[in-house]
Amino acid sequence: MRNSMKIICALLLSFSIIGSAIGESIPAHSSTSGLPSTWPTVPSIGFSASDDSLIETRSYVTGFSYAEGATSGLYARTVVCTSVDDVACASADSIFAQLILPPCSASVTEMCVESLEVSDTKGVLKKATYGYELPGQKYPASKVRNSPAGGTPSVWNAKESPNSSGSDTYAVVVSTTFQNYQNKGCTQFVTAPCAFNRGFRARVYPINLVSNTGANSNCLWYEGQKCAQKVDFSPVARAALTVRIDNLLTGFLFGRIKNVNLDLTPLSPSTNLLRVEADPIDVPKIYAYVAKSDLSRYPKIVEYWKDRRKQLAESDFTSKDTVDTGPSPEWAMGDFQAFEDLVKSGPLVSSIWRFGTQTGTGSASGSKCFDDKSKLQGLVTTNAPTYFPNPPEFVNGELTYKVAGAHHLADGVTLFKGLYDLVLRSDFARCLYGFSNAPISAKISVVSTDGSTQDIATESLREDAARQWLYLSAKNFTFSSPTIKVKLVQDKPLVAVKEVSPVVPEKVAPKQEAAATNTTTAAPVEVKKIVIKSISCAKGKIIRKISGTNPKCPAGFKKK
Repeated sequence: MRNSMKIICALLLSFSIIGSAIGESIPAHSSTSGLPSTWPTVPSIGFSASDDSLIETRSYVTGFSYAEGATSGLYARTVVCTSVDDVACASADSIFAQLILPPCSASVTEMCVESLEVSDTKGVLKKATYGYELPGQKYPASKVRNSPAGGTPSVWNAKESPNSSGSDTYAVVVSTTFQNYQNKGCTQFVTAPCAFNRGFRARVYPINLVSNTGANSNCLWYEGQKCAQKVDFSPVARAALTVRIDNLLTGFLFGRIKNVNLDLTPLSPSTNLLRVEADPIDVPKIYAYVAKSDLSRYPKIVEYWKDRRKQLAESDFTSKDTVDTGPSPEWAMGDFQAFEDLVKSGPLVSSIWRFGTQTGTGSASGSKCFDDKSKLQGLVTTNAPTYFPNPPEFVNGELTYKVAGAHHLADGVTLFKGLYDLVLRSDFARCLYGFSNAPISAKISVVSTDGSTQDIATESLREDAARQWLYLSAKNFTFSSPTIKVKLVQDKPLVAVKEVSPVVPEKVAPKQEAAATNTTTAAPVEVKKIVIKSISCAKGKIIRKISGTNPKCPAGFKKK
């Protein structure tokens, strides 16, 4: 019998969060036709995770209500709303809105896409030209609910910056999600008692419009007889996206990009101009399965599955279906660690360019500096398939972040090399360590699961000219589930006392001499300027950049 597929979507924060993925979830299959090559051939349990997702092509507003007469529980009734202020949704217990931001214009000046830039063959960023928005329902902005206008993806043309297909077409999707959990009597999304929740995602897709080639052409959308296929950026491409966003976008962002530059400029008391410039990144799919007939050999997986799936576990074990929990951010690290010895890489998902907020069940911890919810504090990016969906933790003076992935790529031979970029607001970093405004240096380490520290082929730290952002990077570390640790240090200021030549007093009258004796004159003090030097240290093919007032190469390394 052909094995059927059952994808189990975990509840995130509430039932209605699942509603936010309408049109994006992986469909259930009744047979193996169309299934990925990594799908097991016998009934199994396990997980798979891939960054390959469908494009968001529409905005929508939905009202959710409990069962008739109920005041709690799961949402059992829905209503489609024409706007967030629609009277038809006024009696809903909760309202969820996904709004795709339109390009900025004379009529739309806040919460909009200002520009897209893509590098040419020489690596120079060139501004793309806005073309059009896809057809679809538009939603008006609401001053009452403090929500933006919603539309559809926008298409841009970069004449000097073709993508891998030779086309100059790119799609931009910047979406924001809003939800209030106590809608009745609630007048705004962002104030109590609305129990407001907010999400944000920004993506750039290189596109090639081709003649419709049938159901398996992997079209992101259709335009008449044309199919919009996602293709790769050109090999040397770099992109920059500039968005006008409200100042409610705070905390940490997560990205699938690398070599990031970030700029945040206030435009008004309520709006910022956010610009993110970066290279696209490749991320391998990962998967792990255990045949149900072999479960007796994996008691730890069985115990984990019982805790993970609760009352559903027993039917999972006995059904004739394969149960794949799919990518669930808050369970991802637990899934990986439970199946770690069985995890393998699948095909690479190439040319990803996205950033946004991340759904997680926890919050940043370890320092009061995380309590400031008024600012955007940083951005984390990695090519690791699995990661904690929360900001880095501050533990024992180090910012720690755990990632995970298979040791090899899909061929089973090539080592999978990790990338990690951390952008921190400079005053946030100084708050963590109690530093002054003097220059900062850093030590980045990657600790493997056995406690050993890996040699990192490349690590770096820089601070932008405006002293607004710190950029830290670690590259070429290996997996399976290492912990990345960043420790910032600052040399103590050096204070030198300036030598003063002795003064021979003139002969004075006794009273004057007594007065002079009782007067103490402090020697002038000069603060010595701190000079930060950088050197490169080599150990075979491994190169480290060391910074400080008197930098020295670590043991085993030689100065280049």
